[in-house]
Amino acid sequence: MNQLLAGGAALVLVIVLWGLGRRPGKTLLRSTDATSVAAINRAQLGLVQVSSPQKDHEIQPGSAKGTCDSAPFQPPVSSAERISLERRLREAMDQGNPGQRLEAVRVAGQWGHASVLPLLRRGLRDADSLVVEAAATAIERHRGATRPSPAQVARPPRNVARMR
Repeated sequence: MNQLLAGGAALVLVIVLWGLGRRPGKTLLRSTDATSVAAINRAQLGLVQVSSPQKDHEIQPGSAKGTCDSAPFQPPVSSAERISLERRLREAMDQGNPGQRLEAVRVAGQWGHASVLPLLRRGLRDADSLVVEAAATAIERHRGATRPSPAQVARPPRNVARMR
């Protein structure tokens, strides 16, 4: 009799827990449907792409950036010049002026040194879309395969056939 009572109690407990655990069914597609978000993103991207060339054209003619672009960039030769350039670029990125941040990102992109990668990554998160675009173009040369270290150039392991 004890086994029958324990089995019945277990069955009642399972039914109660199953009944309490059920939630009203929601359709999975309704909760994960992102078409409206994608449509908003496409519309905003279209606005940015249409307005970007106008912003570039407005900034270039009369600003100090136009005069700086006419002179070719000379990379620093000594370590003191390199440190000085890095410091100036960081200070320009700390300024609130989007024109200075844009110029700092462009100079960092022209320089192409690995020490400006943190500055370019910071430019990717900037509020101004022109700075973000310039940082993305500048960081493009650093994407891809890294230089192989001596350990990576070594011969493959003996059991390469098992790895394939």
